[in-house]
Amino acid sequence: MDIIPCEATLGATITGIDLSTNLDDETFCAIEAAWHQYGVLIFPEQNLSDDQHIAFSRRFGELERMITKNFTDREEFAWLSNVKEDGTLWPHKSEHGLYLEGNRGWHTDSSFKPVPAMASLLAAHQVPDTGGGTEFADMRSAYDALAGEMQDYLEDKIAVHSYLYSQGLVGGLSVLDEAEQDALPPVEHAVVRTHPRTGRKSLYLGRHASHIKGEDKLESRALLQKLCDDACQAPWTITHIWGAGDLVIWDNRCMLHRGQTWPGDQARVMARTTIAGETTNNEWTL
Repeated sequence: MDIIPCEATLGATITGIDLSTNLDDETFCAIEAAWHQYGVLIFPEQNLSDDQHIAFSRRFGELERMITKNFTDREEFAWLSNVKEDGTLWPHKSEHGLYLEGNRGWHTDSSFKPVPAMASLLAAHQVPDTGGGTEFADMRSAYDALAGEMQDYLEDKIAVHSYLYSQGLVGGLSVLDEAEQDALPPVEHAVVRTHPRTGRKSLYLGRHASHIKGEDKLESRALLQKLCDDACQAPWTITHIWGAGDLVIWDNRCMLHRGQTWPGDQARVMARTTIAGETTNNEWTL
């Protein structure tokens, strides 16, 4: 197994390993340690089956169920696809296309849930000829680079996260039925989080963070946006250009990500599992 770090503060590519096999504990521990160090791990050309994808995911923890039952016949997966059942493509501006559009804003998966997700594992099944990459940003190093006065100011701040707020800005909410929307009330999370394994502090931001609790809504929203804009720049970012069969895992506790656009006449089919946050009281855990 070879670990090749990216030329940034995050990310590494791992080769010389077959994730379809039952990895021994020593090998998995080495993968997990690299993940904690780099935040994002890229495994090229794994071509995992759905069952293999799920089995590898479960090595990291319990899976989290998705926010909608639409577009998938397995509750372990979020299918991020613009391909209909009949093989034709959803237009970018259709309700389904707008639902996918939200992924193009910087975010961390499931921050709009009471217990945020720990990790996500995204596999590429079909990729466009151009575009459709995924960008990642290191919120650990971005926090470290803040002035001490800003770190002190943010230390006890709480942000209100809401999927209905964030997705409402782009549309596509009708993809979720009324019960699914009702299951996503606003939640609160600290703006600065400490990683439970590494002890590093990081910013916890992204498009689902509406505003800071107790602060002027518009002013605090502008501050959160500026913090996000400043953080999501080199050398704290990488971009992965997908190849069919690639698998990428990232740490939602300290990384942001967003998808890039691609031509509307080309298919992009991705499958994501999400690892639930570590707690004994998580209603979203499968």
